[in-house]
Amino acid sequence: MPYDLSNPSLTINLVSNELKEISGLSPTDTAGVYCAIADERGEIFFIDANGGGAILRRVLFREKGDFEGVEMVEKDLYAMKSNGSVFEISKWKDPARMKVEEFNTSLSKDDDVEGLGYDPSRNALLLACKGNPESDTRRKVYAFSLKDKQLSAAPVYEIDPIEVNRILPYDPEEKKQFFSPSGIAVHPATNDIYIISTALKRLVVLDSGTGAIRQVARLNKKILPQPEGIAFDTKGNLYLSSEGKKGEGLVLRFDYDK
Repeated sequence: MPYDLSNPSLTINLVSNELKEISGLSPTDTAGVYCAIADERGEIFFIDANGGGAILRRVLFREKGDFEGVEMVEKDLYAMKSNGSVFEISKWKDPARMKVEEFNTSLSKDDDVEGLGYDPSRNALLLACKGNPESDTRRKVYAFSLKDKQLSAAPVYEIDPIEVNRILPYDPEEKKQFFSPSGIAVHPATNDIYIISTALKRLVVLDSGTGAIRQVARLNKKILPQPEGIAFDTKGNLYLSSEGKKGEGLVLRFDYDK
């Protein structure tokens, strides 16, 4: 694993109470600035990673909804609800001209879609389904094409939670849950697929071509109490966000060791 996941190089405490339940994270076209979204409201926050997590801009596109992911692709913003609906927000810099289009998919609330990431090789959004943390059914990742605005009929990746546990067994003190995706991102240098899970506190790395599990790592619950968002900068540094269970929301950076 090219990251020391116990030693973040930067910790950002998100003092805004609106980001206590941060559930998505995405790089933007401005270095050091990231998009975030929180549960229960369709509002995207631009946060300054170099400025202590200060909120630089807000984009409100829906008053209510269980939003779990956000991604910026070129100049457009995309958000996703837990039922698999995808929102495309264009011309968002000017509220008077902002256009919001919703695309329904074949997924539903039962799939509990929690991860959203951009895959440049497919020109598609990757939608990772959480599933039931108490069940060992295979976890599925679908691709939403940005060209034709359609979801793939079949998953593009599947993860076997039993295999995750075989590679990295439970610690004696860990709750016997199964890997359940809460965030997904594509590594800018290797194209590997990185998926985090709040349940069981794991990071799984998939080979982008075969979908095989390349690595499994344990996330430290003391520094990431509820990991929900994942993103990379252009240098390959890893950013993970966590909901504030008993305090503020967090964004942590882990430096890329090539």
